[in-house]
Parts: sequence; structure tokens; C-alpha cells
Amino acid sequence: MTIIRRLGLDFAYTFLGLPLAVVSFSLLVALFATSLGTTVIFLGIPLLALTLLVARGFADIERIRLQQLTGTATLRPRYAAAPEGAGWFRRITAPIRQGQSWLDLLYTIVNLPIAIITFVLPITWWAMTLGGLTYWLWGRFIPRGDYNDIVIEKIMGADTAYNRTVFNTIIGVVALLTVYFVQRGSAALQATFAQTLLTRLAVVQGRVENPQAVAYGRNHPAAQHYPLGADE
Repeated sequence: MTIIRRLGLDFAYTFLGLPLAVVSFSLLVALFATSLGTTVIFLGIPLLALTLLVARGFADIERIRLQQLTGTATLRPRYAAAPEGAGWFRRITAPIRQGQSWLDLLYTIVNLPIAIITFVLPITWWAMTLGGLTYWLWGRFIPRGDYNDIVIEKIMGADTAYNRTVFNTIIGVVALLTVYFVQRGSAALQATFAQTLLTRLAVVQGRVENPQAVAYGRNHPAAQHYPLGADE
């Protein structure tokens, strides 16, 4: 896989991760709080089950995103249905009795601060890269008046147009040389957290829909995880 394609996949993963995290966090926290508050009038129990089903849906979306990021199949935990012949109440509350349902909910709640970090950090680096390398083009149009940049004066000796261009270009070059590692590391952080709660724990406990893939080991396409710090 080329560096450009790797950067594109990682950028799309972290860039889209924040809006998805905001939507899932807002919706599920509201549903979860409402279900807890209405438990005493029984309505909260089916609402809690609905909340966990919604969390499962967001978890499945994240597993699809992981598959697109890594290019390999992502194992899905097995969600057991209520036994045949079970009563309506047991069928409705089946998600509540499954540990993976609570892991899905935990992921959507804890993922928000991680998604913020993995969104802001790469965006900042890309801004420094593009802004620094093109400062020679747009920097001249910034009105400055009598203001002198203290940082430029301390580092370059004087706040002149030439020194500002050199300084910002250096920042752009440094950011360009390191943006791959920042972007890759951010995607790896978010992907590792998602895999841990949404896939790997289920694999360790044998709670997956296709356990034969686990039997083949890590080299099997369905058992691949995101390779930290290495290219595919």
C-alpha cells in the first residue's frame, strides 16, 4: 500500500470518527439516562434494551470502518437471541443480559474524548503543513500594522516579511515530514481502542460469529488487526 493511500485511509477514518462519535454519544447518553430515570415505572427496561440495540448499531458501523481501514475482515461478536419459546419479556430484555451489549455502550461513551484527540491532532498537523508551505503566497495579505511577532524576533532576529516566510516554511516542512506519523498514530490509537472493546475481547472469550477464523490464527484475513506502526 502506498503512503498516499495509507494517509487517505487514516485521514478518512479519524476525520469521520469525530462526527460519528458526537452523534452516538449524544443519542445514547440521552437514551441511557432516560431509561434509568424511567425504570421505576417499567418503561425504562424496554427503553434500556432499545438503547443497547442502538449502541450495537453504532458498534457495527465502527466495525465496518475498521474493515475499510485495515482492508481485512473484522470479526463480529455473537449476540445470542432469546431461547426459542421464551416469553415476550425475556425476548425484549435479551440485549440487557449480554456483556457485549454493555461493551458497545461503553465504547460509544468513552470513544468521544479519544475521537476528539485523534481528530484535532491530525487536522492541526495538516494545517501547519499546508499553511506553512504556502505562507509565501498568502502571508503578504495579512494586515499587521505596527505589530511585531515576538516569536519571529526572538528566533530570526527581526520581524521582517522574509524572516516570517522562512520561519513558517520551516514549520511547514517539519510538519510535512512528520504528518504521516501523526496521522498514522492517531488512526492506530482510535482503531486499537475500538478493536479492544468491539472485537478482541469477544475473540479471546470465543464469542464471535465465525469462530473458525480464530482457529486459523492471526494470519487468517478474518483475524487480522490493525498493524501499529507498520504498513500493510
